[in-house]
Order: sequence, then structure tokens, then C-alpha cells
Amino acid sequence: MLRPGSEKRLRVTFDQLLRRLSWRVRRWVRRPADNDPIVSVEPAPAALAPAPAATPSARGGRRRRWARTIISFLLTLAVLGLGYGALIAVNSRVALDLTATPAVAEGQSHTVAAAAALFALGADSANLDAHDLLFIPSGRRMRERRVRDGATAAAARFVMLAAQVNRRPDPALTDARLAIGDGAALEDAQRAVARDALLRLNARIVDKRASLDVAAPALAAIMRAAADACEEQSRALAVLAAAPGWLAAPAMEARMYQSRGVAYGWVMLMRAALADAPELAAATTLEASIPVTALQQIAERQPLFLFNGDPNSPWAPAHVADTAADFTRAAIGARALASALEQHAR
Repeated sequence: MLRPGSEKRLRVTFDQLLRRLSWRVRRWVRRPADNDPIVSVEPAPAALAPAPAATPSARGGRRRRWARTIISFLLTLAVLGLGYGALIAVNSRVALDLTATPAVAEGQSHTVAAAAALFALGADSANLDAHDLLFIPSGRRMRERRVRDGATAAAARFVMLAAQVNRRPDPALTDARLAIGDGAALEDAQRAVARDALLRLNARIVDKRASLDVAAPALAAIMRAAADACEEQSRALAVLAAAPGWLAAPAMEARMYQSRGVAYGWVMLMRAALADAPELAAATTLEASIPVTALQQIAERQPLFLFNGDPNSPWAPAHVADTAADFTRAAIGARALASALEQHAR
């Protein structure tokens, strides 16, 4: 049984502890000096005097103090939870280097080298934990896998197209085509075989034992394949964006990262295809800038928190709808680039 005054001293001690915690959180969030007192000093009750009877005003003041204490505690938990969520999001980011290009020896095909690099994307990151934060969960592995699936899907479509465009495909190109099968849900072994076959193809091109069609019709076919892939992504994301909400669901987030991989794969392949034909690239610089810029924006889009808001709503960003619109713009630009290449061939 508590002695007289013990309950009040316990409440004062708990109130002071919460005030200290909320004051420190405010100082961490907002640096300017806070003049609010850290603790509240209340006169200690007389040890021997009997406790006065609680009046209605005293009971109301006690309720207000408890309400302030509970509100401060809940606000502190909210701030700490938001900070912890931000740390998890930072620890789960996947960076894509859009400026890096695969090393190509003289005489080799830039497009073949880009496709081989896409098949090898993320193959050496299974044991890299340098960017992981201690005691902070990470979704980076899942996101990397989704990005890799999208990028290798673009590379697989290029391999299938190259095997169709070239009338007599080289045996190395045929091996790559057989390795990817239908191009869906590739395993690590399939990716490795396709990458090695493309590296052999580039070596045979240097030795003049193989060739790859880089004429305007072949480049136009690559651009049309890119447009088809962008339209597929735009339709799939438009379905997800049709039911806007607040934070995106995990399945929607995984779909968005796979779309990032598709955009990354095609922007690398389109650049490489134009690099294989410098004259055609110089003649279609304006047409090429539109789809490449749109795909770059998609590949670089990685918000801290993914929202699926309505485009007309000011409360939540429309990341999914914006990505679908960028894919539509990239598809239109890629088809315009294909038409420009075909006209240049005439």
C-alpha cells in the first residue's frame, strides 16, 4: 500500500520523464532552442499533513495533465516510428548507374555487350552487405531481384529479335536464343549461359567470323520492340493506378521495381544500338532524345516512400500513374524514332 503522497510523486516523476523525451525529440527534429522547461517543479506535499479532499477543479487539472502526458507519449512514438520507417526505406534503396556503359573493344557490338551486361546485372551482389544498416530490416534483395528480372526481360527480347532479324544467325547467337527459352522467369543458370554466348558472339564479330545487322531496318526493329515493351508496362501500371490510395502495397511496389528494370534495360539497349550506327544516331538525335529521356526518368525514380495517389489529389503523390505516363511517352517516342530510321534508310 502506497504511503500518502507516493502516488503523486510517482506521477510527477513519470511526467518529467516524458517531458524530457518529448523535448529531446523536438530538439532533434527542429534545431532552434526550445525555451520550454525540461521538467516541471511542483511543491512537495507535506509529509504529515492529511491529503486535502479533491475538488472538481483539481480533478479537471489532473485529467488535463494526464491527457498532455498521453498525447506527448503518442507523438513521440509517431516521430520515432516515422524515423525508423525512413531508415528501413533508405536501407532498401537500389541504385542504377545510367551513365556507365559496358567496355567494348574495337570492332565489337555495343548492343551485344549491353545485353551481356544486363544478363550479368546483380549476379555478384548476393553477398554484398556493405550498405546494410545494423538492426535495420532491408528489402534491397527483393528489389534488386525485381530490377534484374525486368532488365533481363529486355535483354531476352533483344536476343530473340536479333535471331529473327539475322537471316543466318551465328551459332553463339543461337546458343543465347536457346538458353533464354521463352524469355520469361529466367533462372540464374540461363542468364549465365546467355551472357557467355553473347560474349563469344562479340569475340567472333571481332575475328570477322560473325556479323550483326546494324542497318536502319534492324535498328528500327529494336526501337519497335522497345515501344511494345513500354506499352505493356504502361497498361499494367495503369491498371494498378486505377485504384488510387495511400501507400502502395508490397505487390505494387515489387511491380514498380520490375518496371524500373525494364526501363533500365531498354535505355541501355537503345543507346547501344545507336552507338553501333553513328551516322544514323547523328541523323536522329532529336527523335532518340524523347524515349531515352522518358526511360531515364523511370529508371531514376525511387521515392523514399511509394505512393499510389490520384494525379489530381494534392495529398499523396501519384508515383504509379506518373510512371505509366512516362512509359506511354517512351513508347510514342520509340515508334517515332523507328519511323525516322526507316525514312532515313529510303
